[in-house]
Amino acid sequence: MIYEEDVLIKAYQLHQQLMTKGEIQKKKDADLFRLYSDPDIREVLQRVFLPIDQAIIVKVEETLYFVPEVHNNAFSYTNEELREKGKFRDNKELYLAQFIWILVISEFYGDQFLLTGETRSFVKVDDILNKAKEWMGKFSQIPEEEQLELAYRYELNIPYLLNEWHNLSEVTNKVKELRKARTMDYGFLLKALGFLEKEKMLVVKEEQEIVMMEKMKHIIDHYYHQESRINEIKSLLNEVNERVPDYAESQ
Repeated sequence: MIYEEDVLIKAYQLHQQLMTKGEIQKKKDADLFRLYSDPDIREVLQRVFLPIDQAIIVKVEETLYFVPEVHNNAFSYTNEELREKGKFRDNKELYLAQFIWILVISEFYGDQFLLTGETRSFVKVDDILNKAKEWMGKFSQIPEEEQLELAYRYELNIPYLLNEWHNLSEVTNKVKELRKARTMDYGFLLKALGFLEKEKMLVVKEEQEIVMMEKMKHIIDHYYHQESRINEIKSLLNEVNERVPDYAESQ
């Protein structure tokens, strides 16, 4: 396919801005934003630039987002960058936060989504806290040798998760500023969710309800049923359920 020079130049301009800034808002840069509505420019982006970048462009209302593919090492965050942006102490704390992110996604894309194709309108932070407690309880019931075997097979360090979780104390009614109570379970959840808030993925209303933003919905719609890492975690949780089937009834 041969493209006109003007189309290539405009596609390159749009691509460079998206790649360096991460997003383009119509209200701040209307001329660049309008370029994306040109089908020839979109075709150049999709056929030439994005395959090389291993990325996609997500349009959410009046904003364009540059979103790296999950397996893209050039643009994806390293553990060090995630720790810095999320203010996580070390990789152990980061791994626990990542597990919480998976739980959040699973709640939004759970049974209701499978039945109706619609995500939940919101998820309570308490629901995520209870899910985390349930899974940590199940992990704890698995013998240490089997924990290590699962950790190796699924590349999820279960002993690390348990250690970090058990280091958190339970939040009490005496705590006035939950976001600052990062050594408590509820406070740590808000800290983990805070990273996704900064990335404009979700909003936590009054420290109680999680609402997905359109950016997160579009990204998850693109990745959730394709991404092998998420599917691996689902397989791990299913296997844990098979090994510890009666945990809920025993509590």
